[in-house]
Amino acid sequence: MFPHEQFTIVTALDPDAVRQRLSTVVEPPKTFRWRWGNPDKPYQGEIGDRSFKISRIIHYRNSFLPIIDGRIEPNENGSKISINMKLHPFVMIFMLVWLSMVGQVPAIFLMGILFALFTDQKEPIPLDLESYLFLLIPLGMFVFGCGLPLIGFWPEARKSKTFLIDLLATS
Repeated sequence: MFPHEQFTIVTALDPDAVRQRLSTVVEPPKTFRWRWGNPDKPYQGEIGDRSFKISRIIHYRNSFLPIIDGRIEPNENGSKISINMKLHPFVMIFMLVWLSMVGQVPAIFLMGILFALFTDQKEPIPLDLESYLFLLIPLGMFVFGCGLPLIGFWPEARKSKTFLIDLLATS
């Protein structure tokens, strides 16, 4: 339901060299970052022995910025890096609550219409379009809520994927 991307990079670099290359572009996370200052490195996060969790440092607000989880595994020719990009868990919970709230109005209204159709109602159900225009507001909010994570996530995910592939390619 939520945007995510998984891919694998196979490189001739051994796991220590992969960690070394990552450390050249990843700085420790900061709780507060000045917007006008230039960071030393393009990514922030943590690099462990066999895994890393990083995100791109940006100078604008994007709640849908991918969190990049990676696992570094040695293989016979070097390393295999499995990468999973996903939304922050708090953002996923917020969007789930948002979509369930704005999705309830049309669903409840539809259930009311179905109930009225299948029971003996004395009042006829209005069939003119003007009676249902108010449903466009929650429907529009639902469509907007579905599209917003895609617009914020995918461009950033493509940038990070290209960057990581270029960084970890053997040269």
